[in-house]
Amino acid sequence: MAPKKKDTLFKQFAAPGPFEFNEPVARVFDDMLERSIPFYKECQQMVIDLVRHFAQKNSAVYDLGCSTGTLLRHLVKAIPITQKIRFVGLDNSEAMLKKARGKLKGHLNRCELVAADLESGFELADASVVIMNYTLQFIPPKRRAAMLKKIYKGLRPGGGLILIEKVRGESNGLNDLFIEQYHAYKRSRGYSKLEIAKKREALEKVLIPLKPEKNRDLLAEAGFRQVDVFFKWFDFAGFLAVKPGKRRG
Repeated sequence: MAPKKKDTLFKQFAAPGPFEFNEPVARVFDDMLERSIPFYKECQQMVIDLVRHFAQKNSAVYDLGCSTGTLLRHLVKAIPITQKIRFVGLDNSEAMLKKARGKLKGHLNRCELVAADLESGFELADASVVIMNYTLQFIPPKRRAAMLKKIYKGLRPGGGLILIEKVRGESNGLNDLFIEQYHAYKRSRGYSKLEIAKKREALEKVLIPLKPEKNRDLLAEAGFRQVDVFFKWFDFAGFLAVKPGKRRG
């Protein structure tokens, strides 16, 4: 596998426009994730462990917003073929899916990659697990409730939704503190103050975080009765939501 290309996007562009998941971003996305998201690899392992628990035999595991397919590659290797699990990755960026196809070469008999716009429509078939890692935050807030209800409807009884998001602090003062801590983290990972400021500008009105309580409310409104936080770091949080009912396998 080719080595990851270093993310220098915001060193290059004098006046960045709105952030897009295009070809230049796809080329450096793996490095961007590892250097921009605290505990990125640890969270991936937590997700894998949760999928092991909730995945039901002869069902599907969906990764909505699968990007370059890193998590799917880990899941295909971690879940035995005897479980007869079908892995499905959805993304609206062809540049990302191209990278994912390269990573999953040799596993496409168990994994399907689908070009789909999560805002305009997607289908779930016999899902026991749905994963949305750093994806819902890019959906306009007014459309998130309907999307979560659709996911709930598409899950098998006893199925799980794994959701990791950037979040706002419950109070403005603490939110500002959490942002400062996050920027300090990014500087420790090699990003300059200018790069951080330019990326923040590019993400303005594109990535819209909600407070943890609002995310929990949306999950409850969708129908989930068991909702809990399995990960929290300043302005990042992981939520687990379980659909009521008896598992089939």
